Amino acid sequence: METSRGNWGGLLMASLPGLAALLALLFTWMQVTQTNKELALSEQGQITNRFNAAISNLGSASLDIRLGGIYALGRIMNDSARDEPTVIQVLSAYLRQHAALPADGEKARVESSDENSSPRADIQAVMTVLGTRRHYDPDRSLPFDLSHTVLRGVQLAGDPDQIHFSGADLEGVDLSGASLHNVNLWRAWLPDANLSDAHLTGSRLDYAVLAGANLTGTDLTESRFYEADLTGADLTGTIFCTNLVVDEKVADAICADLIGVNLADANLTRANLDAVDLSDAKFCPDLTSPTPLGNGCARMAGASFRHANLKSAYLSGANLKGADLTGANLAGANLANADLKGAKIAGATFNGAKLTGVQGMPPSRATAPGPPS
Repeated sequence: METSRGNWGGLLMASLPGLAALLALLFTWMQVTQTNKELALSEQGQITNRFNAAISNLGSASLDIRLGGIYALGRIMNDSARDEPTVIQVLSAYLRQHAALPADGEKARVESSDENSSPRADIQAVMTVLGTRRHYDPDRSLPFDLSHTVLRGVQLAGDPDQIHFSGADLEGVDLSGASLHNVNLWRAWLPDANLSDAHLTGSRLDYAVLAGANLTGTDLTESRFYEADLTGADLTGTIFCTNLVVDEKVADAICADLIGVNLADANLTRANLDAVDLSDAKFCPDLTSPTPLGNGCARMAGASFRHANLKSAYLSGANLKGADLTGANLAGANLANADLKGAKIAGATFNGAKLTGVQGMPPSRATAPGPPS
């Protein structure tokens, strides 16, 4: 018995150093945890103070002080992901107040075609801050409401998939003459927007809504519009492709991607869509759909589709008088009751196309061969 007690005593004495070390570790952990909490509270307090100071600066009559407030909010947004939505709301409200579209918006759109127009420094600063934030999360919806604002001539450029305005509300916005390179406008809301003479190169507008938008003279080179809605848009003089020059020789064209785009009611009169990928595009309202988009077919008189990809495009009832379809791929396209009088179709492919009631096509081509076996 005495031996057993001695053993337990020895074991207890042997374990005391380990127990002491464990208690010391636990105490240290509690201290570190408490210190971290205090630091977090201190940081939040500092951010709150910085935020309040920046908001005060936004209301200043001095442009320099307002610019300081804008960039201070940008730093807060990049330092604190949790404050990002609040900063976006504040800066969006700033634009809606300080760059509001005039009541005579239509008049403003005509005047905005001046290529030399440039935004005020504070307007450009807000767009730069909003476009270069760090904490982008594709699964998080952020409150971008820049509707009915005048953002003429703003400039945003970055690496691909870097500048994010996905899902933004840009209804009625005036972005004429703007330079928006590599901007992400995925699912953006842009009905009746004015993008005339803007450079929208390399940007992503998949599933975006641009119904009724003014895209006259807009450079869309390398931009992507997968299943975007362009019903009723004005695309007169829009640039879809640019030729790549290598060693003073013209190489392949770099074009916009318009796969599955809806162009019903759009104005494509004399538009140049040579080599553009328009497969599965809709140029006319699909009357078989329960909710057809657009009141009528796109206006395409004199448009050029040389070597364009119109595979499976919906052109039923379309007016293609005088259009140039030389070398175009219309395999599987629906051209029922379309008017091709005076159209150039040399080298065009109609394999599997629906040509019932088509006008202006030579009898030898009116019955298109079926798809290759």
